[in-house]
Amino acid sequence: MKNIIERLVQRFNLQERVTLAGHVSRVEDIWAENHVLVMPSRFEGLPLAIVEAMLCARPVVATHVAGNSEIVKDGITGFLADAATVGSVGQALERLWDGRNNLMLMGHAAAKHIRNCVPADPVGVFSQKVQSLLVSVATGKMKFDVEF
Repeated sequence: MKNIIERLVQRFNLQERVTLAGHVSRVEDIWAENHVLVMPSRFEGLPLAIVEAMLCARPVVATHVAGNSEIVKDGITGFLADAATVGSVGQALERLWDGRNNLMLMGHAAAKHIRNCVPADPVGVFSQKVQSLLVSVATGKMKFDVEF
């Protein structure tokens, strides 16, 4: 979609305000240069981009859909827009702008909050749970029937 986005930037004469950075291998490098994540999705699961931004102490403006509201605490770790409409996202961005002097504190609250929600080693936690489940099945403590 890079070509489409480049044409939109040109069409709306935003070349001085929009930079397409391309691939960045370290997430921390992205958030060293950016202050807020705006995620105006119509539907989501639990976007990794939100988790990454919050881990890097950045507040989030997101729509109130799916998993977004589970991790973004409105007015504390970011702002939630009621819907993925220009008006709703605009209102959330206005709230962000009104509180711009507190963005660093909000980012620190986001980092603390997400660390309480997401384990430091999610792969390790998942593998331990799978291993425990397999041991329970192997020792007969849990029955696991699958028909093919």
